[in-house]
Amino acid sequence: MTQSSLKVIGVLALLWAFDGRASAQVIINGRGPSIGPGSTPQGDILRGEGVFLNGAGLYNYYSSVAQAINVNTMIGLNEYIYQSIRFENAEKAKRRAASAANRLANHRRILDRIRNNPDNYDLTKGDALNAVFEQLLDPKTHPSSYRENALPLDGIDVRRIPFFYGPKGATISMGRISPVGRWPVGLRGEEFARERREYERALDHALEQQLEGRMSREAVLAVEVAVRELFVRLDQVIPPEKDKIYIQAKDFLRGLESSKELLKLKEIEQILGEIERFPGTTVYDLVVFMQAHNLRFGVPEIGAETALYPNLYASMKQQLDEARAGMDDTGK
Repeated sequence: MTQSSLKVIGVLALLWAFDGRASAQVIINGRGPSIGPGSTPQGDILRGEGVFLNGAGLYNYYSSVAQAINVNTMIGLNEYIYQSIRFENAEKAKRRAASAANRLANHRRILDRIRNNPDNYDLTKGDALNAVFEQLLDPKTHPSSYRENALPLDGIDVRRIPFFYGPKGATISMGRISPVGRWPVGLRGEEFARERREYERALDHALEQQLEGRMSREAVLAVEVAVRELFVRLDQVIPPEKDKIYIQAKDFLRGLESSKELLKLKEIEQILGEIERFPGTTVYDLVVFMQAHNLRFGVPEIGAETALYPNLYASMKQQLDEARAGMDDTGK
């Protein structure tokens, strides 16, 4: 037989051994089918796409699982933060409420003390006087209830009372504007005689104009110039230092400088004139006057003002007690 005939016989024998079936899949190392003899380009492409799509599907699956885990984690974190903030706000609200309650309780205790048992601080700062004044204005204790039996203001110079005028935030006192008889030690020497006279003259002239309802700008300017000359003269006579006499004199002049500014305010000017002309002699007169001009008791700054308050408080408190006792007797 020829060599070609032998090759044909060999191929036929091989086909018969595989029972006439050609397989393109071979098991390699137990890892499943692999491309082998008999594959076609189209089959290989499809198998490759299958492997690719399988991997893509797994990627999408595990990506979705990871995203779900992240979302659940963020939801849990947000819930934790929300609950933490909510708890913190609730605790802060409790603390604020407790603090407000404490402040209110302290405020009520202070008001009760000022109204019923004022200490020396309450008296000297005017709080106790204002509390009695407000109670005398209360509808339950109307001024008409004590008008006929008003107590006298014995030994109390109303011109020296420091009245507080709320609309302008100013304290009005004729005693602060007019220093006659109360010049501090540092300004009493003959070295200041001319400057003292100039200030007193300028102030008297301004107040006279005010009483006549015609205060001029020139009159107010003259008071300003006189105060300025006192400042200059003080530093010439007593060198600026920490000596108590110098400090007291300087503070006194600052008070004059602050008080003379009140002359520039029309409402204050009118009130000053009313204080200067105040004809009242009783607690009732004082209460009506203060109510008419929207005045309260201010904080005293000089000894003469502070000395007024204890006696004035005693008179007003006695007036309040008697007015209430009279109302109880009449059953009102």
